[in-house]
Amino acid sequence: MKNEDSTQRLRQLGITPTVQRVMIMDYLRDTRKHPTVDDVFHAVSEKHTSLSRATVYNSLRVLVDAGAVCQLTIEKQAVRYDLFDKPHAHFLCRICHRLYDVDVTPGTSPGRIVEGHRVESATTYLYGVCSTCREITDEQRKTEGDHA
Repeated sequence: MKNEDSTQRLRQLGITPTVQRVMIMDYLRDTRKHPTVDDVFHAVSEKHTSLSRATVYNSLRVLVDAGAVCQLTIEKQAVRYDLFDKPHAHFLCRICHRLYDVDVTPGTSPGRIVEGHRVESATTYLYGVCSTCREITDEQRKTEGDHA
């Protein structure tokens, strides 16, 4: 998403496209790491040195309330943020604690009517072992089996 795209998206949502909000939207679009508020603050303040942590908190709250950004509470110890660009689920590896976007065909995607109710948002959290950790675990089992 380019600066102009972020500005246009904010206007579509009825949000004033301040420099800080546009920079936060651009950062969230360019990263796949699901940053915390501190991550966003440190990344964006490198380019906008007068940015305050309070501005980041307030901007993220506005973006979440408008539906432009998802607030992820998949981990108990950290709230993370993700640009809401398309419906997807989040997968947290219980071994390495890495957070992944995963494609899931949602049965209750936004805009659908479910038992007479209009869905505005849907959140799916998946927990398990990621492919990288599975490969390591499988290799360790194989090595241990060779030594038995």
